[in-house]
Amino acid sequence: MKLIKLASSIALGTALLTGTVACSNNHSDDDAKTTQKSTTKNSSEKSSESSKSSTSEKVTPVEEDTIKTDAKKIKLTQQEALDKFNGQFKNKHIKSIDLKLEGNQYVYEIDGFDSTHEYTAEVNAETGQISRARSEKLDMDDKNEQKALNLNSVISRDEASKIVEKHVKGASQEWHLEMDDDNGKAYWDVEVSDGSKVTEVKIDAHSRAVVTTDHDDNDSNDD
Repeated sequence: MKLIKLASSIALGTALLTGTVACSNNHSDDDAKTTQKSTTKNSSEKSSESSKSSTSEKVTPVEEDTIKTDAKKIKLTQQEALDKFNGQFKNKHIKSIDLKLEGNQYVYEIDGFDSTHEYTAEVNAETGQISRARSEKLDMDDKNEQKALNLNSVISRDEASKIVEKHVKGASQEWHLEMDDDNGKAYWDVEVSDGSKVTEVKIDAHSRAVVTTDHDDNDSNDD
């Protein structure tokens, strides 16, 4: 009888020990799974934050295609813009012609003069509307320095753009034509962008020769 009770006690103890070990193992597995999930979640969150940070810090440059698309907004030819100027100010000599971006629109800015005044008109290159027109009296020094452009003897804006775009990579985006008061020559100053940097190229509007090349890092190369 004593042997039976002893055997029962041993069996009960073994069962209790086995259950305790199994329960302990289950808790260990659950803890390991919880730790693994937490680690995976943290890694995923860090990866997501890193990806967001990388995306927000990345700066996408303006592409050449965008510049060319903007240039398609130029509906008025140079002559049509000059006609608008002449409609506002009759029989004036032309000193300079600018075609530049103001916001997302192209605008012609034309400067002219006569014996007493200088005149400026801004013409929207897409709509043809004159957005601003003004005149100012010339002083004696200005009267002696004014020189008019001979538009029949200079190359066109399109030709100037072709020359520049063969000289440097990029698309022409702004243009300035003016007579040099010192030597009496006309020059095209063309601004070119390749999407990441801007280069200004000066061309002799008579000989078509590239005179200077100025990069946006302020380095200048004479050709």
